[in-house]
Amino acid sequence: MKLIFDWSDSFYEEKTVWRGDEEMISLEISQKECSFASARVLIASKCIEKLLHKKYAKIGVRMEPTAEVRLLFAGRLVTFPLGLGSSSVELELIAEPDDYRLQLKQFSNQRLAECGKIDGHILKNQKILFDDLFFSENDMNNPTIFLEGGGDLFYWDMRSGKLSLSPINRGARNIDVAGSEILQNSLRARLAREPYGKINLSLSVSWIQQVSGIIDVYPMMAQKFSRGIVNSFTNIKSGIENIFKISNKNGYAPLRCKVREINPNIMGVLNVHPLLSPDFYVKKEGESSAQKVNFKRFYFDGELTLGWNYRQKRTEIARLHVVNEKFRSGREKNLCLRLNAVQNPRQHQTWNYFTYYGCSDKALYRGSIFECLEAHVSGREFEHKKWKLIKKIPDALADDSCSSFFATNRGKNALRYAIQKAAALLNYSSRYVEMDFCVGAKNFMFATVDDQVTIRDGRFSGGEISGKIIRTRFLASADQKIMKITIGSRADNSKEDYFEKISSQDWVIDKDDSKIYAGDILKDVEVKNPPEEQAEHLAKLRAQDVSELKNELKKCATKIKISLHPLNTMRVITREINLPDVLL
Repeated sequence: MKLIFDWSDSFYEEKTVWRGDEEMISLEISQKECSFASARVLIASKCIEKLLHKKYAKIGVRMEPTAEVRLLFAGRLVTFPLGLGSSSVELELIAEPDDYRLQLKQFSNQRLAECGKIDGHILKNQKILFDDLFFSENDMNNPTIFLEGGGDLFYWDMRSGKLSLSPINRGARNIDVAGSEILQNSLRARLAREPYGKINLSLSVSWIQQVSGIIDVYPMMAQKFSRGIVNSFTNIKSGIENIFKISNKNGYAPLRCKVREINPNIMGVLNVHPLLSPDFYVKKEGESSAQKVNFKRFYFDGELTLGWNYRQKRTEIARLHVVNEKFRSGREKNLCLRLNAVQNPRQHQTWNYFTYYGCSDKALYRGSIFECLEAHVSGREFEHKKWKLIKKIPDALADDSCSSFFATNRGKNALRYAIQKAAALLNYSSRYVEMDFCVGAKNFMFATVDDQVTIRDGRFSGGEISGKIIRTRFLASADQKIMKITIGSRADNSKEDYFEKISSQDWVIDKDDSKIYAGDILKDVEVKNPPEEQAEHLAKLRAQDVSELKNELKKCATKIKISLHPLNTMRVITREINLPDVLL
């Protein structure tokens, strides 16, 4: 077994003939997970001038007995020669190909094409958990975002310079190492970290909710009067109608006003509701007898319907625990994730009350787009017979009055992706035992961080222990050639794939409408001079003629004032959802 050093014209130059351009005195090649391999080479050279124009190099191994040369390392010079001896020069090479950025970009584009922006909230590739709500548009060019929710790492091949994915716990091949092959006193075991037993996951999302509705304030106004009927000794019909002329500030809009005078006794027992006022007496000065006077009692029925419409911020937080059943007593970690604001592109206006719709007009109603078949003015309810269903739109905030994001399919996919991120942390931390050992390089020099090792030794439970290679270091000199290997191992030696458990997770999440009720809209109804107070006031008055009573009654006419909450100062609705533990 002989090592050969050749200069190359490019990183990807294929070697068919090996020349042995430089004599190597010593060599060290090392690589860590998710990193480029590097090499330090001490070559015998008395002249560095010829090195100044060199850029790429390859290191091969002439195998015995076939004399075949196998490529061991390809790289480029990192800096000017590191060390200069009287008869030697130390070089540093890195296996970083010139097109590594292009490879990363191609990887991103390929993954984005595979999973895509979720179309209709159905993943194109069910084997890739991904949701672009976790990232901004600029992040899409960052390939590492496609690894955060999985169990893979980047692997850069030190020979070909090609990018591929390497699992955290499993290797592309398994290398069996007998205990007798490990160099004496080189086996070391250590605790790299304490594994996570539980991830406390919090996932939050915000959006702007379109809130709308109608309210008839007349019944609430009538409750302020005796027997629940608006009445007065003054005709207040015009006053009630004036109440309706509320400006549409703060999101309110007057929709319908109907006020009519009624005889309440027609609908019930006669004379339950007096139609006249109590008796009032007028006595002129000098007269011996008093004149009895009565006033008509006006009763009113009606409708004062207001529409309200405003946009409010909603925040929804889902909380759950992701538990590693094998390490329940391990440490805990809080993982707080926040989705980008959910946007609902509104291509069509939302259907509204008491609005004119012409034929072919389109409106959005409860997550579907409808086309008007018959010109009409809408009422309190959506009339399906007058509309044609065009299509149902995707369910994540399909309607901007949506009250729960996590109850939608898109929301549940986002939850699964967040759990996958937590599972990736649990999985990585479970590989908490690290073992170092040295073996002769002859049979192990081509081991990489894309492989796994099974050490067969009677000192281990079951006679063996397996682990993913996380570091390699090849050392060669005139005296010896050895391979130092570090593996990361799970104590339970588990190779379980979490994806199926997580992708099958489902939850029953109730939609919380958090509707605005009448009490949230109607702040107060104030009635000034109700008929009982009018009668009491006139009874105390010592009037001398009827006109005096009438004038006094005008002065204390019944007045109604309605106060509405300003919608633009409504509360921000925050909802917390506590989901069951996910056991992995």
